[in-house]
Amino acid sequence: MKKLVFINPVSKFRKGFLRTETTKYVPLAYGILAALTPDNWDIEIIDENYDDFRFKEADLVGITAYTGSAYRAYKIAAEYRKKKIPVVMGGIHASMLPGEAGRYVDSVVVGEAESVWPGLLADFDNNRLKKFYTGRRLPLDRIPIARHDLFHENYTMGSVLTTRGCPFNCDFCTVSAFNGNKYRMRPVEHVLDELERIKQDKLFFIDDNIIGYSKSSKEHAKAIFKGMIDRGIKKSWWSQASLNFADDEELLQLAAESGCRLIFIGIESEKADALQSINKRLNKKIGSDKYKEAFDKIHKAGIAVLGSFIFGLETDTREDIIRRREYVLNSDIDAYQLGILTPMPGTKTFEKYTSEGRIFKNNYPEDWKYYSVEDVTFEPGSITSENLYEEMKTTWEILYGKKVVTKKFIKTLRLTGNLESAMWALSTNISYSNMRSDLFGTEPFKIEDIIGKPV
Repeated sequence: MKKLVFINPVSKFRKGFLRTETTKYVPLAYGILAALTPDNWDIEIIDENYDDFRFKEADLVGITAYTGSAYRAYKIAAEYRKKKIPVVMGGIHASMLPGEAGRYVDSVVVGEAESVWPGLLADFDNNRLKKFYTGRRLPLDRIPIARHDLFHENYTMGSVLTTRGCPFNCDFCTVSAFNGNKYRMRPVEHVLDELERIKQDKLFFIDDNIIGYSKSSKEHAKAIFKGMIDRGIKKSWWSQASLNFADDEELLQLAAESGCRLIFIGIESEKADALQSINKRLNKKIGSDKYKEAFDKIHKAGIAVLGSFIFGLETDTREDIIRRREYVLNSDIDAYQLGILTPMPGTKTFEKYTSEGRIFKNNYPEDWKYYSVEDVTFEPGSITSENLYEEMKTTWEILYGKKVVTKKFIKTLRLTGNLESAMWALSTNISYSNMRSDLFGTEPFKIEDIIGKPV
């Protein structure tokens, strides 16, 4: 049999929240591609979430990377190319910068890989591997059930796909560039069949927005939740959605009953001009004065809210950074992702800042290691890069400190009336607090430091 080795690289520079088990997620793309691979291939995944890379013999190597781990991916690829073993690279970073990736690997898959993978393997068999393959965005009934048996046994959370694509085109986001503006939905029965094969009792629906933006997309989500209930698929889960997640009481109730404990919502900012600067149209339309109303509805269903906030937007002054910090502190948001605006390749933000000469972390590919929302990579519009970084260090120190995280946990328990949801929010905040370990060299705290016993 031929040997196919997939490698999941992890940056050694910024490990961030990957220090905790609850925020390590299976490399689902490899499981999907493995399901499309003929039986005459022996498949193995080297996963740096758990095991540092060590060279293993292979006939063909597949590797994917986010921008923050791209430099690590290139270094691993070099180990195989020295031994004349071909390396294929795909994923978001390689798709946005195929020319760069092509200098470090033998073949690059641009876009979604499922449509080209069988042909790529056939080309390998015939010794005619192409330099570039461009994937088509297939209907999601063509996506097979992933090979979950290949993932590392230590993962505490499974992952599954129900949709792809986003009709919005926020300036900082790569989703529409990679998965397209059309919202594609996977057949409900396919999703439920895959869920029944996942051994973990905790689950991440990896969708960028699990409920979408139309009546049909909401009905699709409801059908999945109802199917989980009817089939007795007992899993606690989280996913990502927009603020309109709160608009439909039936959807909220079905989500909660099917096991939803935490929902990620991209808030980004409480200020209209900041939202305008990144083309975050839906939030601007709803208005920050309605945020609390949405959070209240979600809490009433017993679900905790994980809100993401971006700092260093074009209109952000030092005072805005401080006010956003205070907003998060005093709001009813239960868990929070607090990141520095990062101009990712393929986004309008990257194009704008590159054309204006404002990106100073530009010694590529090595400087990609800074592209993880923990570092300032560009000169902001309304604050110096030095002041932005100092205020962010203060923000992380305060909001991810043990005192605030404890208060948030108690408040979440009161607002949701659901201990499990409160524990999910607490665990998430502790995971994000590990960013402080990267920056300050401090020891991370644990759940038992807050509630008195391990979970």
